[in-house]
Amino acid sequence: MQNSSISLDTLLSTAAGAALQAGRMFSVRLGTALEIREKTSLSDVVTEVDKAAEAAIRAWIEKHHPNHQVLGEEGVEPGREAAAKALFELADEPHLWLVDPLDGTTNFVSGMPLSVVSIAYASHGKVQTACIYDPYRHEMFLAARGQGVYLAEDTAVEAWLEQPQKEFPGRRVTVSATTELRRAVVATGMPVRIAPRLERTKRVAEVAVEAKSFRALGAAALHLAYVAVGRIDAFWEFDLNVWDLAAGTLMVEEAGGTLISLEANPHSLHTRDILVAGKSALAEQIYNIIQKPFD
Repeated sequence: MQNSSISLDTLLSTAAGAALQAGRMFSVRLGTALEIREKTSLSDVVTEVDKAAEAAIRAWIEKHHPNHQVLGEEGVEPGREAAAKALFELADEPHLWLVDPLDGTTNFVSGMPLSVVSIAYASHGKVQTACIYDPYRHEMFLAARGQGVYLAEDTAVEAWLEQPQKEFPGRRVTVSATTELRRAVVATGMPVRIAPRLERTKRVAEVAVEAKSFRALGAAALHLAYVAVGRIDAFWEFDLNVWDLAAGTLMVEEAGGTLISLEANPHSLHTRDILVAGKSALAEQIYNIIQKPFD
């Protein structure tokens, strides 16, 4: 990592501490009365809990790294253009935190325990550490560039934070070895904001028919974490923001998986359309279906 004397262990512990705080903040509010506001559409909503969780994460990062930049979902105006502009202005910073305080807000509003905190740290446009926390299942996924991916119970993470040790908490995990779509569990996020929506949905159906099983959990970061630990064999989605993708894509990469940008350019922080899989052979089969020309 360039221009930084901060260890990856230190950066990851900062993310883990912030994620624990934010995750517990929103998990206790599941099923309670919420202030809900639409952002760009009926399917794109925010609550006061999202904002409070991000404020807590920002305060935690500022406490430990006061000179670092933070790019979080709730600090940016709604919409694709605003998100792209905010990232463009900060992407090359030496110390940049990418934060989704509550990925899966629609699930949260509906009372479904399928939401996570996603926090990544990037330096000069390259993600270095990643943390995704599922407070409902008390699971934390951790990754550092060159050091793999770990899955730990939150109590083990707390112990590690109190008495840091050389090794990360939990067990090291890897992607699945599934290579055939007919044997694969695959997932996607439904195309609610992009055009042509109907055609994209038809491609989803084509993949689902060919796959062993199909999932749509409503939280991109959770999907990516599940690919990294081998619970899901592949995942794709269009029109995601950097705070949705940054932590999870590093995890897939560090767990030995395949990552494909569905855009003309190679994968970077600016990528919004993504396909990931445990094995490249499986990714290729899905790619050939979802990228077929529309009639």
